[in-house]
Formats: sequence, structure tokens, C-alpha cells
Amino acid sequence: MNKTFRWTFAVAMMSMLALASCAPAASSSSSSSSSSSSSGFDWQFAVGTDEVTAESLGAGQYSPTFTINLKIVVPDEDEDIILYNGTVALKSDTMMASEFLKEAVTDKGLAQAGINEGFVTTLGDYVNNAEQSMYWMYTINGLSPSFGCNAYQMRDGDYMLWTYDVVDWMAEPVVPERELGDWAFTVGEDEVTAESLGAGQYSPTFTVNLKIVVLDDEEDIILYNGTVALKSDTMWASEFLKEAVTDKGLAQAGINEGFVTTIGDYVNNSEQSMYWMYTINGGIPSFGCNGYQLRDGDYMYWYYGEVSW
Repeated sequence: MNKTFRWTFAVAMMSMLALASCAPAASSSSSSSSSSSSSGFDWQFAVGTDEVTAESLGAGQYSPTFTINLKIVVPDEDEDIILYNGTVALKSDTMMASEFLKEAVTDKGLAQAGINEGFVTTLGDYVNNAEQSMYWMYTINGLSPSFGCNAYQMRDGDYMLWTYDVVDWMAEPVVPERELGDWAFTVGEDEVTAESLGAGQYSPTFTVNLKIVVLDDEEDIILYNGTVALKSDTMWASEFLKEAVTDKGLAQAGINEGFVTTIGDYVNNSEQSMYWMYTINGGIPSFGCNGYQLRDGDYMYWYYGEVSW
């Protein structure tokens, strides 16, 4: 087992520090955004020149900074009213959608209500109106999230669109295009269906693709390869991993804490630089697995191998 993976020192150290100090908060992967600026998907709006750079309360020395594309618009038959169109760069330990939105709205000096609570009722002069079915709604990369904006975690490069318009509650949800890369491994036949502690009647169910492998020059050892369908109100990566490992009856340590040290017979070994590491859609997350929120259809890859800093 001597396959070696090399990253830049800065990226590797940031990842390990985040893993070691992770808290059960939302998080994001700096390179695992499901968007691709070169793909030209319909949900990739033309980004304007508005720009905000901010730091969230509680951000520390090693907190990552993500930049997302944000547009806030009031559709109009004659001409759309644009309240904000540009980027928001935020240093944060949580990366919730509400944080980015609040920074942009505050920067513009707009009236606001409901952002912190996750259900926006007012932006600028535009207030939710139940009689006219006019509401503030949002999408991320063309998809309507299953959580309020204070519980939905952003990823670096995401496209967040807020619109004030008539809402048809009976309309079929839009499934946006999704780009797959070389990181989309061939999914095996393992399968787990589970419900997390605290999940309720209206909690969503996401299915992710999960592969757990011990790297070896001769033949990799596959501990799990398949899907995990989980009903949850949080969707932390640790929840999906724990269900799979538990289903296989494997020894485990560190999953709940966000820094995995043991899966099966394979234990982190600093003398040999052998560690458990993970990627989401090919990108190394900036947070531990108990602070990284998965999205439906994600590819989560865990591997045990030699890490060279």
C-alpha cells in the first residue's frame, strides 16, 4: 500500500487543520462545486460587477474563503429590477447561504427580514405577499434547495439566484444539468437506506455515491462501493459514511468528530504517513466530514493511503 498522493503544502495543511478542528457546522468544498463556469448551463447567469468581501463572525486564522456568484432580481415584464448582481467573497467556518446573502444585502443598504431565520420575507422594498403568492425564493446552481438559506451550505463558485415572483407550489421541481468529471467513479452494488436521528416527516432524502478504498499498488481493497440513501435534516458527510461503515460491520473511529482515524482494519499511522482522506466530486473539502454538507447525487470518495505533504 504505497500509492502516494501529493498536494501543495498550503492546501494540504488547510485541509488537515480544518479536519482536526471541525465542528458540526455547515461547510464547503473549495473545488467540488457542482457548477463549472466553462459549461454554459442555463443556471449560470451573467455575473455583474457588484462585489463584496467580508468575514463572518467567528472566522479564524485558518477559516477558508469562498467566492460565490449572487444575483437578486425582481422579474418584470418591461425590465427586471436588479438589486444585486456580482460576487461575494466570504471567510467563514460555516458558509451558509444566509451569510452570503446578508453581506450583499447589507452592503447595498437594503431593507431585510428573515435572512437569519432562513425564510426571507423582505429584501429592499419587496415583501412576501400571500394573497398574491409573491415570495422571495432561491436556487443554487439551478436547483431549489431542500433547506432554508440559514441551513444550506455553499460551495466555492456556486451560483445563487434570488427572485421575487409568483410561486406555483404545485409546479414540478426543475432538475438542472449537472457536469460529471473523472472523479465520477463507477458506482458498485452496495446499498444502504437509513434515517438520521432527528429526521422528521418532512425531512428530505438524499442519495450519494460512496466508495471506501484502501490503495494498493497491486490491487485496491474495496471496503464499500455503492449508494447511501439518507433521510436527514443536516446531510453531513459523516452521517452517510457512518451508515455505510456500520452496515458493513467495520471498526470505526473519528467519524463523529470529523477526522476519521479508523475504518475496518486500517488505522492512521503518522510514522508511515498513512491516513484516511476524502474528496467530494474530486475536490478536497475545507472542513471535516461532520461539518461538510452533502448534496443529492454527490460522489464521496474515501481512501487510505500514503500522504506526502
